[in-house]
Amino acid sequence: MKNCVDATRDCDPGEICNVNGQCVSSDGGVTNPDGSPPQDATNPTDTSAQDTFVNDTSTQDVVTTGTKIELDLCSSDSDCTSGLLCRALYRGGPTRCTPTCTQNAQCRAGARCLTIGNDTYCADADVGRTCTQSTDCNYGCLTPGSYCTTTCTSGSDCPNGFGCATVGQNGKLCVRAEEYCGQTNNCTLDCDTSLLVSSCTLPCSSASDCPQRASVLSPWTCSTYCERPSDVYGPLGQGQTVSWACNAQNQQVNLCNDAQHVDFDTGTIPSPPTYTCPVSQSVDGATDDICVDTCRYAGACAFGYACTGIGDISNTRVDLCTPSHGSGEVGSSCSTDGDCAFGYCSATSKCSRDCSADGVCPTGSTCTAVGGQYPNVEGIAFKVCQ
Repeated sequence: MKNCVDATRDCDPGEICNVNGQCVSSDGGVTNPDGSPPQDATNPTDTSAQDTFVNDTSTQDVVTTGTKIELDLCSSDSDCTSGLLCRALYRGGPTRCTPTCTQNAQCRAGARCLTIGNDTYCADADVGRTCTQSTDCNYGCLTPGSYCTTTCTSGSDCPNGFGCATVGQNGKLCVRAEEYCGQTNNCTLDCDTSLLVSSCTLPCSSASDCPQRASVLSPWTCSTYCERPSDVYGPLGQGQTVSWACNAQNQQVNLCNDAQHVDFDTGTIPSPPTYTCPVSQSVDGATDDICVDTCRYAGACAFGYACTGIGDISNTRVDLCTPSHGSGEVGSSCSTDGDCAFGYCSATSKCSRDCSADGVCPTGSTCTAVGGQYPNVEGIAFKVCQ
């Protein structure tokens, strides 16, 4: 290394005289005695150190924070505001901004705090989704049954139609009860043969382990296994076409898991088909007569449905599981709930979301109490994104 005043006179060809009066290579690195460049932090060939020059935007790692908020569609983490990740909320679903978390209580209604891949974040509950392997699900796949499940501490953590029970060595999981036993007993755990038709159930230590209906309806009870309330005669699950039968009093009854049914397109309750009791086998209803579960915000609904406060039972407002995962974002036009990503098509034919329990709305909308014709649900003022 040579001292210098003038590069032309004092330095070797290809060198310059730097501000410290030393001959350096023209790329800015200090030359070694053999003329080779040393491993220096200012040398772009040095991969062992970071370039710390704040005015060198060509090499500085620039960290940006996006503007998108929870539930906004996104393409990368940098789209989202601080504390949010851009992730699919269910396997194969669109990516949306969602919070990181450590427990379920930190997540919006209908979401669970799950570790998926390398990240722990609020993902949609996908309980009940058809699966063949664990990677089809956010948490895991249960067989028999071939449906997605998740961990639970009570039935309140699961959708209506699912209770909470220990499964093998896997701990307590959401277990489907809304299923016929069938001749080969395809239940995950137990079969109840005491009903009008044999229906799946699960063991319990208290009624809290059993499926949870709307609070205005008679609850499930627990003996050694979960038993359906007296108004329920069958296990047909959410979204299935209604079958009808006759009870011991020769009354027409439906075989839906929650005893509720609706035409989702019109929002009306279809009449039973024409038949005279007693009948030897069940009678199918109209194709648009569909079983619907009531729900509670905490437990949410089975996969493909959203818990929305639009039901009415005995003049009391309740949550119903409405079809969701349509393409309509909040504010887009719709004709049915199923057109909308969050399962709610408002009276103004605009997609919305029931935000009553969490206040969460995507960009361009706010969580607004509508009141009036929409009284409180579960003691909570009914609010929607608009």
